[in-house]
Amino acid sequence: SVAAADATYKVDDNIDITVTFSEAVTKTGTPTLTLSNGATATYSSGDGSTALVFRYTVAEGNTDSADLSVSSYSGTLADSAGNAAAAVSGDLGAVIVDANSPSFVSVAAADATYKVDDNIDITVTFSEAVTKTGTPTLALSNGGTATYLSGDGNTALVFRYTVAEGHTDSTDLSVSSITATLADSAGNSFAGT
Repeated sequence: SVAAADATYKVDDNIDITVTFSEAVTKTGTPTLTLSNGATATYSSGDGSTALVFRYTVAEGNTDSADLSVSSYSGTLADSAGNAAAAVSGDLGAVIVDANSPSFVSVAAADATYKVDDNIDITVTFSEAVTKTGTPTLALSNGGTATYLSGDGNTALVFRYTVAEGHTDSTDLSVSSITATLADSAGNSFAGT
């Protein structure tokens, strides 16, 4: 049988997969498991017992999986008489892999000429819904700062910049950077600037 703790795993999380055999097995080399999302789990512990543990560390860009399973193993596993271990495969239960951090998609604001005391609402769109911690800000090309206004838990966050007397004029205002602590529902952090 194959088993792992039911959970949603994000980038850099370890998934320990236990493969249980009907009798003790010994490994030669470093056996691996092939997983349904194309990733590989590598032998970690248990040589000479009925339960071998393999570890898969979720990496950015691995294929997401709503129901991770083991498709096969490679390597040499045998019982004390030298008989090869049986094939290994099976569903791991409610093991979900979210291997993609939210990323920046676009930024937009209404094209117009703005004057002192006008509000400019700037929408920043991400590849997936994000939740904020604290108050995110945008640094603007004119030296100004736009502050978070709305959108927590969605793919689009809205920031507001109020034009003030003495702010540097700009013929094409742009966003220089984002200062924010943002994460998707699995806890993968936005790594933008």
